[in-house]
Amino acid sequence: MLSQALEQKFRAASHQDRRLIESLLETSTSLKNSVSEALSEILQGSTRGQFLSAVLEAAASASQGASVNTVHPLSSLDALVEVLTQPEALANLAPDDPLAIARLKGVQVKQRLLYEDGAPLKSEQVAQLLNMSRQAVDKRRIKHQLLGVSMGRRGYLYPLCQFQDHQVIPGLAQVLNVLKDFSPWTQLMFLKTGDVRLGGKTPLTYLQEGKIEDVLTAAQCYGVQCAA
Repeated sequence: MLSQALEQKFRAASHQDRRLIESLLETSTSLKNSVSEALSEILQGSTRGQFLSAVLEAAASASQGASVNTVHPLSSLDALVEVLTQPEALANLAPDDPLAIARLKGVQVKQRLLYEDGAPLKSEQVAQLLNMSRQAVDKRRIKHQLLGVSMGRRGYLYPLCQFQDHQVIPGLAQVLNVLKDFSPWTQLMFLKTGDVRLGGKTPLTYLQEGKIEDVLTAAQCYGVQCAA
């Protein structure tokens, strides 16, 4: 429940600012948690209500200086990051955290990687998709046969891009095994970033086209100096 002072501030805001604030407050719980963790340890233990109040306070003070398009619902993340990286907002939310902007941008990159192909799947959904038990899904992830990113206490999410025709894209397990020393987020970044060894196309595109050996070569050179 928002405080009376915050409600009054919201009512006094311009129509454009109201739309912006509403967009921020309607973002998903997982995104709010990620942003809260990214800002500073001060907000990590906050309740949902406290976090919403903090965001509203920051948005109301900073939105005047932010030019944000919030017409499309998928723009709420960009709106949130843009407003919260305004100096006025950071002064309220993370005054002693010089890395707050970098962490917020990191949340933005991760959300794009995870959601741009569609909503990622939970373990139970992957189990249903592949017609196996949840335990089998966990074993595949541990063995680097499935790509799942940890959401902390919220479990794992599996990017939708790794599935095709109700199965895992052929060659993915081989690629993940080559990249097993990298974090799942880095593995996802590799799959979705254009590679000069693949003519500028993404490894994911090459896997979808069945060009597994080319992707394995690119993966073996990832993070090290190899001839292009």
